[in-house]
Amino acid sequence: MSNNISIDPQDHKRSKVKMLLPAVVLPITLHYSVMFTEGIVVGYVLCKIFCMFFVEKGRIDSVFLDYGKWKVHLHHWIMGLMVLAAAWTLDYFYLPTFFAGFVCGVILQDIYDYNDWHKILVRKEEVKE
Repeated sequence: MSNNISIDPQDHKRSKVKMLLPAVVLPITLHYSVMFTEGIVVGYVLCKIFCMFFVEKGRIDSVFLDYGKWKVHLHHWIMGLMVLAAAWTLDYFYLPTFFAGFVCGVILQDIYDYNDWHKILVRKEEVKE
């Protein structure tokens, strides 16, 4: 029996790459994950504060669009999606991580804190003259 173990110098180079690649990718993905998470938290908290002081106290009305016998309620989760879509399109598929997280925090605040987030199309009430 002969042990023919060949030591290829290419194997040594590949093992360095296999070790180096995760060491480079992990901190980068961790950085973007933290920035996105920070954006979500800041967006959620600021939106909650804004809604408490302005929307719930009646200083700012909700956004409705008239559509015949119906009203379309533009919740801030819908407006947030429009902002994300516009920013993503204008920047040609590049969106800053913190900004994306911030807008996602605004979207989550509407969905999490309001029970009517899914009611978009609302029938107008009859106006008595």
